[in-house]
Formats: sequence, structure tokens, C-alpha cells
Amino acid sequence: MAKKLIGSFISIGAGKNQLPLILAAKERGLHVIGIDKNSTAVGFSHCDIRILESTKEYRKILHAMSRVPLTESLRGVGTRSFGDATYSVSYLSEKFKLVGNTSASVSLFSNKKQIKSILEKKGILVPKNQTLGLEKKKGAKKAELPFFPVIVKPSLGFAKRGIQIIEEEKHWADWQKSIKPDQWIVESKIEGDEVTALGFVISSKFHLLSLSDKITTKEPPFLEVAHITPSERIDMAGEIKMICQSIANLTKLKDGPFVAEFKINSKGECYLLESAPEVGGEFLAEQLLPKHYGYSYFSDLISIYLGEKPKPKFLFKTKDKTKKTAIVFRIPRKKQKLVESEPEFILADGETLFFKESLIPEGESLDKREGNARRPYVYGISTTSEITNRNWIDNIQDRMNG
Repeated sequence: MAKKLIGSFISIGAGKNQLPLILAAKERGLHVIGIDKNSTAVGFSHCDIRILESTKEYRKILHAMSRVPLTESLRGVGTRSFGDATYSVSYLSEKFKLVGNTSASVSLFSNKKQIKSILEKKGILVPKNQTLGLEKKKGAKKAELPFFPVIVKPSLGFAKRGIQIIEEEKHWADWQKSIKPDQWIVESKIEGDEVTALGFVISSKFHLLSLSDKITTKEPPFLEVAHITPSERIDMAGEIKMICQSIANLTKLKDGPFVAEFKINSKGECYLLESAPEVGGEFLAEQLLPKHYGYSYFSDLISIYLGEKPKPKFLFKTKDKTKKTAIVFRIPRKKQKLVESEPEFILADGETLFFKESLIPEGESLDKREGNARRPYVYGISTTSEITNRNWIDNIQDRMNG
């Protein structure tokens, strides 16, 4: 049982996804100051002080904090969100002299093109950057073309929004007419096994917590279908840990969460696809790790934000006889317009359903939803059966769509 503390903690965000962090802070006896622009945010019911403000308005948050009558010392600030919210955390941690990453370090991750260039120059394998072909080289008769197929994605995007694959010159020419080159990343398509690494940076040292296999749809925007642990590429854990430590060194990360995605090709080469000083989504931290390993991710995360030095180890032993545990998403049909009522899902022998949630209300339109935001339902499933990760997920998807 962690030691009870006296003090306050700032939670940047008070929505449903923020609940695990808020509750972890409350378990330590802390008064929680919640920041969210939504007055009905579910996390506010667990907060002692509520501030109605956007999580990205870091200067306004600082100003609002100046009017808060703190009766106890401020012990930490954190978020389980992404993007602008993580920058707000770094900004406030600097202003209040709390534990965290510097705003300079966090801002490096805000532009995918910039961070990719920094890491590539230091020898970290990333998908090969392709020319957009909009400018002619000296002496060339026409603009240089990339090697097809290529993946194109917004340099400031997230959650698989806007990702496309271009197979040939004609489609390439049509696509270029409607874009601004500096807002896009064009990369070679890499075939291989995709894995997600979760970890912490503590006093500038990276600690790998888990590797999970990621299964996506075969066509763009490569929606995430499932995350399974343990990973079948556990043999790459040492190399992945070294790469993540290199990223922490190059970006001068100090303390906080870290998530990275990799593609491992047939030659055993490990390509970095994404990395960020964030908890990451997809229910890995709050559902997958506790269920499969019995690990309380957010207890350690709060400990880090408070300046303590937890000693997390790589998780590789299940807490029971479970062979595999997965977070699985129901994927809508390509031309599906509305969220339909949830079809019955029948478990196979050896399977246990431990988590289920509706992500989009029934009847809501899917037309304007992009990327992972189109997935209507999510499930947490464990099995005691011996089966490969890919075959298990294919089998589950067949049952869902049968």
C-alpha cells in the first residue's frame, strides 16, 4: 500500500480517460484540482477543485491557478491525455518547479516530421522519407517520383486520421493537387510485425514495462483492430529498450510516461513508427496490463509525478493461467453510415470477457468520423488456449462479423 500524502495534484483533463489518473491521486490522499472545458466531465465528481478551461490553454490554466486558495502544497501535475495536454503539463511543471519534462522536450514531439528527422540523423531506423516530387532537381526533365507504394499522413495528425496509401503515379499526381507539402509526411511502406512499447522515463532513464502486438486493418487508414499481450516479438525487447533510451537521451526527457510503436521486418530490423511522452490510448494501461499482469500502471505514474522513484520492471509473467489477453475493437463496414446496435458476440472455449464498452452511441453518424474514431465498440478478452496472436484475433473477428 502506497504511503498517504498531504498535498494537491493538478489533473490536466477530467474526462473519462483521465479517471484512472485522478483516482490514483485520490488513493494517495491528494486533493485533486481538475482542469477541463466540459463542465459535465465525469472526473470532476472526484476532484476537490474544478477549473473550467481547455487543457491546451496552458497560460489561462496558470492564471486560473493563481486564484486557487491552496491550503496544501502543490505536489504534482499530470495527464493521461495526448498532444496539447502534455505540453500544458510540462509548462505548469516548469512554472511550479514540479517533476516533469521540459516544455522544450515535449514540443519536439508535436511535429512528426521534425522528430523523425532528429532521430534519423542519430541512426535510429525510421521509414524512409520520400520526396513529394513537387520540385524538379537541377538538370532533371521532370519532378522525381517516390518508390511506390507509399504511405502519406498528416505531420500533425493522430489516431490514424488522414492516412492513405498511394500505389501508382496517377493517384500520386491527383493527391498532390490538393495538399500543402509541408503538412504531410510521405514514407515507404514497411511490411512486418507491429508492436507497442509502454514504459516510463524516470530521472532520464527509460524503463520498459510491456510489449504488445498490434493488429490493424490491411487497408488505409490501418485502423487498430487489436492489441495482444504477451507479444510474440518478445525477443526484440532488449533492442526496443535501447532505442527508447536513445530517444529519451536525444530529446532530453526527464520524468513521465512514454509510448512507442515499432515495425519489425523479416530481417529483424526494428523501425520506429511513432513515439511520444504520453500514456498512450487503446485501453492498454488501464485494462490490458492490470488484467494480464496484475500491474497498476497509474499508481506508478502518480508516484513519478510526485517525484518518487518507483522501480518498474519489464512485465512478462501472467498473474494466472491466462495465455493471452487482448483489447479488441469492432470495425464497422466500409460503407456503414450509422452505428448499429451491438451484435451478439459468442465467446469460444477458454475465453473470458472482462471488459466491454460502447465508444459511439447507437444511431450516431459515422460519416465525418476518421481513423480510429470510427470504431463503435471495444472488448477486453482473455484466453487460456494455445493459439497464435494473429489466428486468435482473426477468429474473433470472424465471430464478430459472422
